[in-house]
Amino acid sequence: MSLACAAMVDDGVIRGVLATVECQTRVYAESGYQALTTGSPVFQGAVTAVLTIYVALIGYRMLFAQGATRLSDTPGIALKIGLILALVTSWSAFQTLVFDVADRAPEEIAAIVSAPLTEGGASLASSPVDGLQAAYDEFSNTGAAYGKIAGPNAKGYSSPQAAAAEATAGASGILFLSSAGVISAATLAIAVLTAIGPLFVVLALIPATRGLFVGWMRAMAAAALTPLVAWLLIVLMLSVIEPWVDTLTAQRVSNRLDPQTAMSASALVFVFAAGQAALVIGAWVMALSFRLPSFAREREARRTEGPNASATAQASAAAMPSRAERLALDLQRDQAQVAERSRTASAAGAVMAATSRHTSVSVDDTRRLGDTYRRAPFTARRAGASR
Repeated sequence: MSLACAAMVDDGVIRGVLATVECQTRVYAESGYQALTTGSPVFQGAVTAVLTIYVALIGYRMLFAQGATRLSDTPGIALKIGLILALVTSWSAFQTLVFDVADRAPEEIAAIVSAPLTEGGASLASSPVDGLQAAYDEFSNTGAAYGKIAGPNAKGYSSPQAAAAEATAGASGILFLSSAGVISAATLAIAVLTAIGPLFVVLALIPATRGLFVGWMRAMAAAALTPLVAWLLIVLMLSVIEPWVDTLTAQRVSNRLDPQTAMSASALVFVFAAGQAALVIGAWVMALSFRLPSFAREREARRTEGPNASATAQASAAAMPSRAERLALDLQRDQAQVAERSRTASAAGAVMAATSRHTSVSVDDTRRLGDTYRRAPFTARRAGASR
């Protein structure tokens, strides 16, 4: 592995560092992934155990109606398991979805965004790596030239030449750290996170360990965003300092060094280095804001419900009956409803019977009362009169 990348070291400091780190990290990420997933029986047994626990938890929740798991969630659960198995068993899938997205995508996005500044092919920004190397070499050579003029005993700001020598020497070091140093550190982080990535991908299955997976995703996102913002600022910096680098080169070749020019060019490098630090911090802040959708909804619900929401949720979960208890309660409720209907029907029948008897008695009484006051027939009245 080292012999394959050793030839890149002598191709300039910045070129050698960037090329060597890129070569070594790609090989390291792949070999680490293969050693973990295919060469470790412990990891394979752990994957099997985690999958068994996950399926058992889902079955328990569906059987006893615990939580929000439903039968309609089965396709999503199967897709999740399939995706995780594909990521922990196939390097090509993991490389495409994780490593290439974190390692190659930032450079491609930066190249697209910086296309207006890199057009033409004659400027330092047209080839950022070569431009960085040229700027670094020029600041180093200019610092050495000012150091020769100032002499070996010159220190600090004892003379303009000594100040220019220190400024340009410091600018060359800062230029290396803010460009190749930042990008190489981010590339190394991507390689290490890729090598141990299958561990955290498996942990995404269990809700109790899903936070570790979220943390791994945040670290990977931060490591990927760092080269993106770094290359964007590097291209802008090369476009800005190119006239100053050309002037320093012309002055050094003609042996007419101007300390003010060296100080101004070095100050520009320091300003862009501060901007680089701010962008890297911003990239990490953006990465730390990553949240899984379900976690975000639960957190928002807890925030709106108040400080006693967790206790209320626990009490509700404890008071929630199981499926068997709910079935028994439903049967008791049905029996009570049937008994209530029977009592209601019996009462209604009794009321109707009493009403019918009262109605018949009233009719008979009315008939007898009518017979009492009914007048005798006309023939009977005449017979009585004749007597």
